Amino acid sequence: MRAALVIAGRILRQRLRDRSAIIFAVITPLGLAVAFSFLIPGTGSTFHTTYAVVDEDHGQLARTLVDDVFGHLVSAGVADITPVDSEAAAREAVTAGQAGAAIVIPAGFTTAIQAGTATVVWILSGEATTAREVARATVSRFASDVGAVQLTIATTGATGGTLDPATVQRAQETVRAASPISVVDAAATHRQADLATFYGAAMAIMFVFFATQYGALALLGERQTGTLNRLLAAPIRQASIILGGSLAGLVLGLVAMGVLVIATTVLVGAHWGSPPLVALLVASAVLAAMGISTLVATLAKTLEQAGSLNAIVALSMAAVGGVFIPLSRAPETLATISLVTPHAWFLRAIDTLSTPSAGLADILPSVAMLLLMGVATGGIGLARARRALVPA
Repeated sequence: MRAALVIAGRILRQRLRDRSAIIFAVITPLGLAVAFSFLIPGTGSTFHTTYAVVDEDHGQLARTLVDDVFGHLVSAGVADITPVDSEAAAREAVTAGQAGAAIVIPAGFTTAIQAGTATVVWILSGEATTAREVARATVSRFASDVGAVQLTIATTGATGGTLDPATVQRAQETVRAASPISVVDAAATHRQADLATFYGAAMAIMFVFFATQYGALALLGERQTGTLNRLLAAPIRQASIILGGSLAGLVLGLVAMGVLVIATTVLVGAHWGSPPLVALLVASAVLAAMGISTLVATLAKTLEQAGSLNAIVALSMAAVGGVFIPLSRAPETLATISLVTPHAWFLRAIDTLSTPSAGLADILPSVAMLLLMGVATGGIGLARARRALVPA
């Protein structure tokens, strides 16, 4: 065991001296995670817009639409309201990007509603489709309420009722009352991590393959330069040489992912979940990556071939495993195929940990699959290494 630790230490010192492990396992994935979390909009982003409002009516119902109905959007922090003098000024504000959409209330708006005749509200928008749809929904809700009042008044008149101010007021109060139908938002069964956490985890699981490969690559390099023969001539067991390379890859993988977890938490506010559960998941992912990297390295004859082959495997599995696009947005077929990769199981567990109540039982399937992948591929890789990397 002491010989294996010495060999592992030597490999780690080499990787630190040439800075390759630091660049590929820490700096590059951290930079990409931060860039993706800031540049790519996600479900966790907050919507906010500005509406330019043209009130050509200046009546009571126009003021109600602007101050009360759209005022609720202002109170909720969804939008700001900017009064403008004309439709031309409103179009200019939308075109210049100063407003997401514009609402034009025509003259005679209040009079038409009170008379029970049709009227219109214009919504002007550019490319801000979300702002347009929010404005449309808001005006439509107001129109529905107005239509309900008009229907109540019309029904009262048609049945011989008295259309006095008290009747109109009761109709308005009925529309403003709570709906007899309650709409309740139920918790969704699918859980998904926020943007910063997803891309932090995605970059971590993709680039951990570049960290764990250095153990096997170091032994290939020893054989290529001829120094491996000196190790074999020394009173060191072949198993210790292989174990030393594996320990170096394990340490590099754990350090790389640990740094990414801490850095993304501090820099971009990622929420990884319970530290003990995250530590267990990270360790399982590193073992899976180390097993696959070891097996891939034994399929190559030179150091350059091993590095290139490992990169191809890592990037291909990342693409299938949902690293670049969340699997929740991918076709069902791809989501099923992705389960052959450790990336998909790792990211699935990260999504699960986004729920504060998540426990060990919730991520246990992912941990078990990661360990199974690591043991299966690593076992085959180590068996091949005894013949290919350290020939007798």
